[in-house]
Amino acid sequence: MRSFLRYNRINQGFTLVELLIGGVVSAVVLGSVAVLAVHQIRIADRVYESTTIDRNFKRLSDLLKIEVGEACLLRRGVDPGTSRTITPPDTRCKPAPPSALGQRNNAECATPSATADLRLLIPVAAANNTIQYNVIRYYLSGTELLRDGPQVGTDGLLTTTAATGSRVLSNVSTFTPTVSADCTWVSLDVGLTLPGTATVVPPRTLTLYSGASESVN
Repeated sequence: MRSFLRYNRINQGFTLVELLIGGVVSAVVLGSVAVLAVHQIRIADRVYESTTIDRNFKRLSDLLKIEVGEACLLRRGVDPGTSRTITPPDTRCKPAPPSALGQRNNAECATPSATADLRLLIPVAAANNTIQYNVIRYYLSGTELLRDGPQVGTDGLLTTTAATGSRVLSNVSTFTPTVSADCTWVSLDVGLTLPGTATVVPPRTLTLYSGASESVN
């Protein structure tokens, strides 16, 4: 008789209280798993965002370091070395002579244009021991940083073929150059936006120096 009652009790299944307790425990476990998953997703997003911004900024920084390093003069808004009379053996790469105060102060650089672009004057050795001067321009159009000027060949050197509006980097929110009074170095404020979002990363500052042999520091 006892064994029959025991068997009958087992067949009755879980009681309502047991089901409620099991449901609550399951809900707590599933909720904890969901919170942990969301936390992990947010960490992954932050890592992706940080990595993407760092990678894009490094790409731009590396390119600008190379091209500014090959330039002899820098200017904002106007092509450098073109607004003054040049008397040989002077060249387009040489800034104006020192001012009366004993400081090198080139008027064409000291008064920058309102146009927020950066222009580089790059001397390239040409035939018959002559120098050919190329101007490269970086400027912001919407959220894209564009480049005008001679293209880079497969050998890494500038070619004679110029291109206009070549895209350098997307998702750029700020590109503000401040050129020194002697046209030889620039401080660049560059702000980037996270791809696919409206989140603007605080601008970073690049300080770059011209390095061509004809520059005057």
